[in-house]
Amino acid sequence: MREKPVRFDALDSWRGIAALLVALFHFQAAGYFYAVPFVRNGNLAVPFFFVLSGFVITHAYRASLDGPQEGLRFMIRRFGRLYPLHIVTLGILILLETAKLYLSSHGYHGSEAPFAGTNDVPSLVANMFLLQAIIPFPELTWNAPSWSISTEFYTYLIFVAVVLGFGTYRQWGAVIMFAASGLLLFWLDDIQTTLNLASGLGLVQCVFGFFTGNLTYDLYLRLRDKPYLTGTAPELVATTIMVLLFWFKPRYVAADIIAFGVAILLFSFERGQISRLLRVRPLLLLGTLSYSIYLVHFIVFTILFAAVRIAQGRLGVDLIRFDGLHDRLDFGPAGLMDLVALAYIGVVLMFATITYRFVEEPGRRFFNRVSSGLTTGRGASPSII
Repeated sequence: MREKPVRFDALDSWRGIAALLVALFHFQAAGYFYAVPFVRNGNLAVPFFFVLSGFVITHAYRASLDGPQEGLRFMIRRFGRLYPLHIVTLGILILLETAKLYLSSHGYHGSEAPFAGTNDVPSLVANMFLLQAIIPFPELTWNAPSWSISTEFYTYLIFVAVVLGFGTYRQWGAVIMFAASGLLLFWLDDIQTTLNLASGLGLVQCVFGFFTGNLTYDLYLRLRDKPYLTGTAPELVATTIMVLLFWFKPRYVAADIIAFGVAILLFSFERGQISRLLRVRPLLLLGTLSYSIYLVHFIVFTILFAAVRIAQGRLGVDLIRFDGLHDRLDFGPAGLMDLVALAYIGVVLMFATITYRFVEEPGRRFFNRVSSGLTTGRGASPSII
């Protein structure tokens, strides 16, 4: 029997906060924000997304995946959740690259030639088919954060294969995937692999994170009625875990993922005062916009960076400086650069609201209708996906 649909509001708010951390992580500017460990380690939010995705997807879909047709319906729904916004943001970057091509013919040159380097044609084709982190590339390409969308889509296929292939023993299938991918990831972390997120490491992280979330959900079902786990004290423990992870960023990503699983479990009961705070309307809205924030922010930063480069060329003044690792905006005191960072976040939120309303939600509803048209059978509750 299928579990009663529930919306995990506090976890959704955490998703929104994590999306903002990723947006700030990519904003290279010489302000005070730039040096704060929470921001410098903001890329840890992506493994958190993987674990949360495994938790929520297991809750929403696992019980209804009882045959190939339901598996197809699931994949259509997930495609509709991920692809419309991905292809629109990719299209915007193609337009920007075309504009770069035009400007280069009129004497304006960026850090890379048009349709070259990380924005070349082979990687463009891979991005169109969500293969940018499946087919190995030397570095992240086009809309860089979308590497995780690539790995997540194909992890969904693995999830369907495990659920359908193992049948009534599906939980054992999840344990096998958790153990195999976890051991592989620990080993890759230990040897400090040269694999990057676009050449295989990202897929391993995603699979391990997803099945960690899967098993975390099973623990939730077993423990949700335990009073000693359902108050403010466990949520304080979970918050402490999150703070320590983002502040210190342990070397082993696999360990981070397991710790995120513990934090998600403790917040999933949503009966403490911290959960109450996380259910305030602004944070819930942030959670709703999290996917749009995640895919749109890199475009906003790319446009801002390009505009500053053009201004730098015209004014003959250094507005972008290399800090030894990255080019970063540096055209004023640190406090001013922090104001620029806040303005950037404001613009990201504005465009995320637009893309959510006009791209993300219409696309999701369209593919949900396509999925529902295949059968009159069961489907996931739209309130939790």
